[in-house]
Amino acid sequence: MKLHPSVIEKLVRIYSNYGGYREETKLKEELRKVDLSSYTQQTGNEDTFLVLTEDILRHQSQIKE
Repeated sequence: MKLHPSVIEKLVRIYSNYGGYREETKLKEELRKVDLSSYTQQTGNEDTFLVLTEDILRHQSQIKE
């Protein structure tokens, strides 16, 4: 299973904003908040990725509109 590029971007942003503090407590807290879901690609190799749950929910709400 791979990380989707959007997850990588979010993690880099979190590390940039919260890394470097003593005992990394702020970084750990922000990482605990990251909610991931698995997604299987419907075309191509049907690879499975970990994606941000908020992205899935946003996409689903756009489809319903």
